[in-house]
Amino acid sequence: MKKIHFISILISAAFSTQNLQAQDSTYNYKPKSISVEEMIGDKRQFLQLLVNKVFVDKKKIGLLSVSSYTADYEDNLGNNEFQNTTLIYHHLFKGISINSGTSFTSIEGLQNFAGLQYVHQSKTLSLMYMPSYYFINSHKISNFALIEYKPIINENWSVYSRLQFYYSHNLENGSHFRSYAYSRLGLTYKYFSFGFAHNYDLYSEMKFTKNNYGVFLKLTL
Repeated sequence: MKKIHFISILISAAFSTQNLQAQDSTYNYKPKSISVEEMIGDKRQFLQLLVNKVFVDKKKIGLLSVSSYTADYEDNLGNNEFQNTTLIYHHLFKGISINSGTSFTSIEGLQNFAGLQYVHQSKTLSLMYMPSYYFINSHKISNFALIEYKPIINENWSVYSRLQFYYSHNLENGSHFRSYAYSRLGLTYKYFSFGFAHNYDLYSEMKFTKNNYGVFLKLTL
């Protein structure tokens, strides 16, 4: 009886270990659900909302939506910008997923795309990379990357840094269409991040440039 009891304890412990390992293996591609950030710059104001939610946990199907709004301080609606990318993704293995969705901008309107994405998330490092192909109304390829590095200082505080990149290339005329590089450096206190911000935007084949320096406040849930 003692041997049987001991063996049953070992089996239970083995299954518990396997469950923990399975939970750890899925942790890499389950990002936090919602983040909203506002930047007050020297030339423009910028707001970004990111929602990333796995809503069918067993099948690893999720929704990703990234929206951004930009406006200058002059009362000119033509200088305002809006962009939204919304997609459904299905996880395959090791943080890699396939996706399909739509993108809407204040210049192009609605467009459809399909692509891949890779997501890794830990307590100190988050990485998202998403290459896409646009196949309706236009033929473009794009690459989106977001890297957050948050070294922990203590229980409530950590350093916050982020690099966010986007590049869109028009396949029909072989030229640059739209790109940007956004950087953040500051501190995080519990759910809030704040500090210095820089947005560098390029537009069209001529690569018209807009630089914006300022401060940001971000809430992550």
